[in-house]
Amino acid sequence: MINDQVQKQQAGDSSTNLQGQTIVIHQGITYTDAKEIALDVYKANFLQLSRDAYEVARARAEELTDAFLEKLKKVNETAVSELSQPGMQAALFEAQKQYAITGDKNLEGLLVDILVERASTPERNIYQIVLDESLSVAAKLTTEQMDALTVNFLFSKTKHLRLINLDSLNKYFDTDIIPFLQELTETSSCYEHLEYVGCGSHMYVNHLHLIEHLFRINYPGLFSKGFDQSRFESEIGPMSDYQELLMTCFHDSARLQIDTLDIDVLNIKLEKRNISGELHNKISDLFNSTLMSDQEIKEYILKAKPEAKKLFDLWKNSSISKFALTTVGIAIAQANYRRRIGVKLDLSIWVK
Repeated sequence: MINDQVQKQQAGDSSTNLQGQTIVIHQGITYTDAKEIALDVYKANFLQLSRDAYEVARARAEELTDAFLEKLKKVNETAVSELSQPGMQAALFEAQKQYAITGDKNLEGLLVDILVERASTPERNIYQIVLDESLSVAAKLTTEQMDALTVNFLFSKTKHLRLINLDSLNKYFDTDIIPFLQELTETSSCYEHLEYVGCGSHMYVNHLHLIEHLFRINYPGLFSKGFDQSRFESEIGPMSDYQELLMTCFHDSARLQIDTLDIDVLNIKLEKRNISGELHNKISDLFNSTLMSDQEIKEYILKAKPEAKKLFDLWKNSSISKFALTTVGIAIAQANYRRRIGVKLDLSIWVK
């Protein structure tokens, strides 16, 4: 059997020739175009449902699409052109499909944030692949599991640079930690499922440091017991020669402490003053020797923030402190943090 189809074109200068069976051309995309493309992708791919179920699913898909495009316009307006790419359309459909099925508002917010990141990542690399995978994995998680990932992520992968005094420490617990503790439980199935879907792996030999120890190594300057003038002068020298290295102790206004939040910052200060050798070591030793013990730090935090008891109990009695995050787990954890707290972290720090 012969099927002859003759297709012939002629055109003049500066013209565009297009030939084929079915052709869709997008030369520059407006937000109206982007929405039409997004909904066409959904309609062309989602399974057929009964009329009532179809209307619910379609409304959810459109709701997610509107939220995504609105946020994309605010965050990275030029990235809307990425909607013409097959990979981005596939990512969008995955998000539409998952939200159409569940209708979970928490999931919708998470998917929208991941989609915005995905649209801003046109190059195919590990970052893009992780974002694509996160869209399908996130739909398999409960709010509790997303929050568990975020708590683990905050303590295992981040250091909060805005913790500069005790007031900021209290605020950190109020805004960044306690909101994620409300739904967390000690049940092992939570973490077994997280491992099953690829968000992390259980550490059978090692585990993360205790919460109190993590605070001691990450924010030692906040937990100094201080020293008096006589001790400083007997170990270091005349206090008048080192005023810029000293401050009033956070925990005892009658005492002093080294004016630094951690040993790395202290080393920089000492180098700028050309303090090295034995004197450098003496000042560092004074800083370290006046820190609270792990137990004292725990007692202080629990007294200042009784709500933090749940964090210490979970860290000790559940697998949250024995869970090593994968890149997908990190991506979902930081997207959940951004959704809840409104602070965007740079995922590329952890996914390269």
